Amino acid sequence: MEPIGIALVCAFTLCIFLFAVRSVCLRVTRSKMLEDALPFTVYATIRRADDAEYIVRSVLERVKWLDLYGMCRIVCLNPTNDPEIDAIIRRLVQKYPFAEIGAFQTRKNVL
Repeated sequence: MEPIGIALVCAFTLCIFLFAVRSVCLRVTRSKMLEDALPFTVYATIRRADDAEYIVRSVLERVKWLDLYGMCRIVCLNPTNDPEIDAIIRRLVQKYPFAEIGAFQTRKNVL
């Protein structure tokens, strides 16, 4: 076998090995994170009632699609205090148990 063929076979074998190691590491890390229940938070800020359902559903479906139920918490914010947006958020939060309604805080209110 020529040296270029040997080099290509070695490179291919190395790629397969690295892919296998990466897959195992990601699987173990994800299992550990779910086990420890270390959630991270995604904030969905809705400013207009026309966009409210689209924004909230897209965030919720993305978390559902990524299968991050145990690791992710979604907080829906309504900075304008629009009652129509609150009604939409409340309805969607009932459908998706990993979402919640949050209070909007400005930078000066946060500790």
